[in-house]
Amino acid sequence: MAEETGYEEHEPLSLDPTQGCQLIGAFRAFHGIKDGYVVLHSPPDCHSGMLLLRTLCDNADARIAFSGIHPRDFIYGAEHKALIALKKIDETFKPAFIALLDACAPAIVGDDLDAVEVKAREDAGIKSKILFFTAAGFHKNMWMGYESALASLAKFMDNSSGKEDSVNLIGFKDDGFKSVADLTEIKRLLNGVGLNVNAVLTADEFKRIECAPKASLNIVLGGDGIKLARVMNKQFGIPYVVVDYPYGVSATERFLERICEGLEREVDESFISQERARVKEQIEKVQFYLHGFYGLSCAVIGDTAKGIALAKFLSAELGFDVKVLAITNKNFMLEENLKKISGLAQEIMVEPDRFEMERCIANAGVQMLFGSTFDKRLANIARIPLVRFSYPTIDSVALTDTPYAGFRGVSTWLESIVNSLVSRYYEVRGVEV
Repeated sequence: MAEETGYEEHEPLSLDPTQGCQLIGAFRAFHGIKDGYVVLHSPPDCHSGMLLLRTLCDNADARIAFSGIHPRDFIYGAEHKALIALKKIDETFKPAFIALLDACAPAIVGDDLDAVEVKAREDAGIKSKILFFTAAGFHKNMWMGYESALASLAKFMDNSSGKEDSVNLIGFKDDGFKSVADLTEIKRLLNGVGLNVNAVLTADEFKRIECAPKASLNIVLGGDGIKLARVMNKQFGIPYVVVDYPYGVSATERFLERICEGLEREVDESFISQERARVKEQIEKVQFYLHGFYGLSCAVIGDTAKGIALAKFLSAELGFDVKVLAITNKNFMLEENLKKISGLAQEIMVEPDRFEMERCIANAGVQMLFGSTFDKRLANIARIPLVRFSYPTIDSVALTDTPYAGFRGVSTWLESIVNSLVSRYYEVRGVEV
C-alpha cells in the first residue's frame, strides 16, 4: 500500500494540524470590515504570514500593519510601539475602525495592550474606533478566535435606530474562494424573495456593522458566527436561524425557506420556480457528463460550514460517493450537525492531523478531491483532480462573477468538476489517455 499511495507505513504522529491559530481566525473576522485596518503587535514573521495569506487572496486589499517588535522588546516590552502604530495608521489611512491584535511573543512578555487601547481612545488625535483583541495563538485555535473576534464587535452596535424588514448575514468570510461572487448571489437570492441585507459580518463597512441591530433576523451561515448571533439575541432581541451554506438547488431552496420561516412570511414560490427552470436549462447542456458522476468516489476537505454543505450537494444531487469528509475547522454547531449527517461519508474526520488525513484519503482510493491549496500535494500524489473551494485557496484566482453558492452556483460547480475531469492527462501502462 505504501508503494501505491506514496506514504510510508509507520506509527501515527501528530505532524501538522489542519487549521491555524487564534490569530488567523481573529484576523479573518476583523479584516472583513471594509473600511477597517488590522494592526498586529508582533514580530515581522507573524505580519508577513498574515500579509501573504491575504495578499494572495486579493492583491488589491491587504489592510494590515505591524508594530515592528524587535527581539530586545521581548525583554523590555513594546507597548509604546503599538500606540505609535495605531497613531500612524489612523493618520495615514483614516480607517473607521482599527483592530489591535497581539501575537504570542508580546503576550508571553505581558505587554499591556488594554492600556494601549485606553490611551488610543483618549487621544484626541485618533478618530478611528479602536479595539484590542487578545489573539495570541497559544490561547485558542482558528475557529475559536474567529467566533470570539466576531462576537467582540457587538460592543460597537447601536440599538437606537429601530427595526427594518431586513436581515444580517453572520459568518461570511470575505477571504474565501469566490467570496465576492458568492455574496453577490446570496444577496440576489434574498432580494428575489423580497428581502434586503442590512449588514454582512464581516464583509461590510463599519457603519453598517454598527447598525446591525436594525435587522429583523440574523442568518448564521453553516453555524459560523453563532456566538455573535446569541449575543445579539440576548442584547438586542434579534432572533436567528442557522442555515446550511447554499450549495446546490435543494440547499438553496431550503436556505430561502428557513429564512422566510424565521420572518414568518411565505417564500416566493414563483421566484424559486424560475430559478429551477434556469438551472435545468444549464444542466441539460452537460447531461451526458452527469451520468459519469454517479458513484464517482471523492473526498471533501473543508470547514464545518462549507465542507458539510458541499458533501451533501455532491452526494444528494450529483450522485458522488463521498468516501472521506475531513472537517478541518469545528464550530459550535458541529456536534449537532454530525448527528444529522450520519452515513453521508464512509469516513468523517474532525480536525484530523494532516498526515493521518492524507493517509486515510490516499488509502480510500478516491477519484476526485475537493479542498484547498494545501491539498495540492495530496492530489498530485494520488494523481486525481483537485477542485478548490475551501480556505486557503491562494493558487487560483476568481475574478469573474461565477459563484459556487446559490442557484447560479450549480453551473459553476458543474463547470469546475467536468473540466477538471475531462482535461486530465493520464498514462496507463505507457498508453496515453
